[in-house]
Formats: sequence, structure tokens, C-alpha cells
Amino acid sequence: MEDERAGAGHATLVPQLAETRGAHLWGQRPGEILSLARMATGWKTNGPAPATPKAAEALGQVAYDAPHEARPWGWRVSAYLWTKSIAAGAALVAALGTLWGWPEAGGRRLPLLALVFVLLTSVLLVVDLKRPDRFLYVLSKGNPRSWLVWGAWILMAFGAVTALWILVAAGGGGRVLPLLAVPWLALALGAAGYSAFLFAQAEGRDFWQSPLVLPHLLAASVVAGCAVAHLAYGPAQAVRGFLVLGLGVHLFLILAERFVHHPNLDALMAARLLTGGAWRGRFWGGVVVLGTLLPALLVLTGSAVLGGLGSLLALGGLYVYEDLWVRAGQAVPLS
Repeated sequence: MEDERAGAGHATLVPQLAETRGAHLWGQRPGEILSLARMATGWKTNGPAPATPKAAEALGQVAYDAPHEARPWGWRVSAYLWTKSIAAGAALVAALGTLWGWPEAGGRRLPLLALVFVLLTSVLLVVDLKRPDRFLYVLSKGNPRSWLVWGAWILMAFGAVTALWILVAAGGGGRVLPLLAVPWLALALGAAGYSAFLFAQAEGRDFWQSPLVLPHLLAASVVAGCAVAHLAYGPAQAVRGFLVLGLGVHLFLILAERFVHHPNLDALMAARLLTGGAWRGRFWGGVVVLGTLLPALLVLTGSAVLGGLGSLLALGGLYVYEDLWVRAGQAVPLS
């Protein structure tokens, strides 16, 4: 009622409470936008007449709209989160292993993986901007209050220290590596976690404002780093233990993201899309079972072959979740 007295109906302020049809005044909605709107509000997309919520029937219909891109951030953003987790995770394992005296950590496999995947991350970012000159502008004249700019600087510094680590290791400078381990570790944590603040700056997407995003990204980097270390060096006991621990924390966080209290309707509906909506099969089957529980069981066997399979499944589960998370955040209509 307060919204009505202020001159704005509640349905105009909460887009999910307005019925979305396939066509409106002087126009027709693209199929992808229509399917997203119906999916976000729980409408049935099968059959000639979708079943609409009573609230939508009572509060109004969409009569006019302007065409817009359904999901501006697509698979490249999901892949960027995934490759960045692998790069940061490989560096975390190598740096911590060097400080803790793990012999294999001084090798070049994990640093090379970190360098390759941070380069892939940078390529995905540049391609997603669609114009390479924009990336150069971000580096040279970017807004220091933007986490896109900070992310570019962090990735460049992380890549530079990673390359330096590889050169030192190749030159036999093993005594210098513990000195490089601390800044490399800090940059790896920064590379893994800065995206939480970047997504938080997209203030129109309430699902991405959760305080659990940062710990989730850090847990994902631990899982990814231990998984690639397991594939590179075999079933070392420490790596197996941290991989299982990381998978447990990862599972706890993604379930907490769904079942904790959400501050508003948009965040709640986006979370419900993961576990009870159109993507529930990919979430429960691809992320929880095949991407988390089964990998943990396979790694615990201590077998190199089964553990390697579990590591591959864990990496696949991370990508599936990142993709669903990016999609769900954009599925709830803004207008």
C-alpha cells in the first residue's frame, strides 16, 4: 500500500510479480528472455497457457518492454572463474608446499599450470570485452574504484610472479623460492577472491551480493589446486586430505547459499532456480553427486587411478557450479 500511495504499484517495483507473456503492446519478447522470466517466477513453459502465480494475476501484466540481452555474462565468464580457480589453486599448493617442505612443490609442473591458466583467464577477459583496446584502456586509464581494474592489475602481477618462479626454479635457485612463496601466495589469494568484489559491484543482481561468494571462491581454488596437484604428482597424503577438506567446505557453502535466509525475493528466487528449478538436475546430479561426493570417495581410496578420476570429476563439478551460479544470478528479471 505504501508503494501505491507513493505513485508506484508494487508490481512495477518487483518484476517477478508481473505476468510475462510472449507478446506485448507493439512488440514480441525474444524466446530466451521469455523463458528466463517464466523460469524465474516458476511458470510452466510447456503447454499453450502457462500457469501463473495468483500474485501476478492480481498485480498486473507486462504490456510494454524494450529488447535487451537476456544474459550479458555468458559461458566466457563461467570459464574465466574456473580457469582462475585452477591458476590460483595451483599456485597456492606450490607456495604452501614450498613453505612446508613438500619436495614436489619446488618443481615446475604446478607453476606452469598456474601460468597457462592465468593466461587463459586473461584471454577470456579480453574476449569477453569484445574489443582488446578496452583492456589496454583498463590497464592504463582505468577507474581505481572498479574491481575490474583491480582484477586486471592483480592478474598481471600474479602472472609476473608466476613466470619469475618458473625461471628461478629452472635456474636452480631453490633457496630463493621460499622468499617468493609469500608474495606469490598473497597474489594467488587475491586472484582467487577479487571476483567476489567484482560481482558485488553488479548491484542489480542481488544473488551475487551474498557474503558467501568470497569464501566460496577461495574454497574453489583449494579444490582446483589440490585436484591438479593430484593429477600432476599422484596421491600424496597431504594433497588428498586437503582436496577432501576443500570439497567438504565447497559443498557446505553451496548448500548454505541455497538454504540460508535471503534478504529479498530476487536472491531467493535465483537460489531456488539452482535446487528446485530448471537446473536442479545439473545442480544435484552434476555438482553435488558427481562433482563433490563421488570425487571425495574416489580420492579417499588412495588409488592413483581412482583419485585421478575423482580429481577430474571435482574440476568438472566446479565448472558446472560456476556456470549455474552465473546463470542464476542473471535469470531474475530486473524490469
